[in-house]
Formats: sequence, C-alpha cells, structure tokens
Amino acid sequence: MNIIGKANLKAIDPETLNIRKLSTEEDTFLVELPLDRTPQEDWQNLFEEEAKKTVQPFAILKKSNDSFPMFETNFPNSSQEDTISIITNPQKLREDIKLVMQLVETVNDRVDRHNKVVNEQNEKENLKTKKDKETISEMRESLKKNPAAL
Repeated sequence: MNIIGKANLKAIDPETLNIRKLSTEEDTFLVELPLDRTPQEDWQNLFEEEAKKTVQPFAILKKSNDSFPMFETNFPNSSQEDTISIITNPQKLREDIKLVMQLVETVNDRVDRHNKVVNEQNEKENLKTKKDKETISEMRESLKKNPAAL
C-alpha cells in the first residue's frame, strides 16, 4: 500500500470562478471548483466513492428547486487546472459548494487514516528488517568466533 497525497479546494474567488450556463437545462449551470493539485488516482477513487454515498449524487437538475448536484470530476494530465465540477442552480450554489467541501474533507480524513495504517505497516516491516539484519550479523559473528566448528 502506498501513501496517498491530499487534495484540497482552492479558495473560491467569485470573480474568477468558472461558471457556464448549460443550454440544455433551464436555470442550470456548470460550476468548476478548482483543486490545489492533481489528485492521485487513489484520491480520485475515494472521492468518487464518497460522492456516490450522497443522496442521488449524479442526478441532473430537472427543476430549479432540485437540490442534488451532478458531479463531474475532471482530473486532466495536462497543466490545466484540476477541478471538481458540479451542475447546480443559483438557489443551490452555496449548498452544493458546501457539499463538495464536506466531501473533500471526508476524503482527506480517509486519506489520513489510510496513511496512518501504511506508516504503521512500514514501521513494523522496518523493525522486522532491522531485527533480521541484527540476527544475521550475530550469526556471522558467531561463525567468526568459532570457525573451527565448521
């Protein structure tokens, strides 16, 4: 198991936030929330797991009072800014952004727990390796002290 790096939402600047009207739905907008780094694949998988736990996370808004955002995670390999995009409406924007913030926090908490387990396993392996090396060294010293027994 490997250590997973955290990803966080960047501070949201209302002036530069990428918001686009979706022509297919009335009063429906795509909002891209920027991340501070390219998340590792493991982080992405954890995020998608958490998003699926929310109530109808992939529902497309059909009416302006629907409160379920649709998540689209965009994790490009280029230097383009990484985002979590939501489809929302003006009335639910703040609520949906808070939901994404909570999801990111939950994922990062899971990352912390995962990394703690990995670090503990690595520490155990390192101690075992160190003990094995000490045992081998003792065996060599024993042979050096009593070569006639060979």
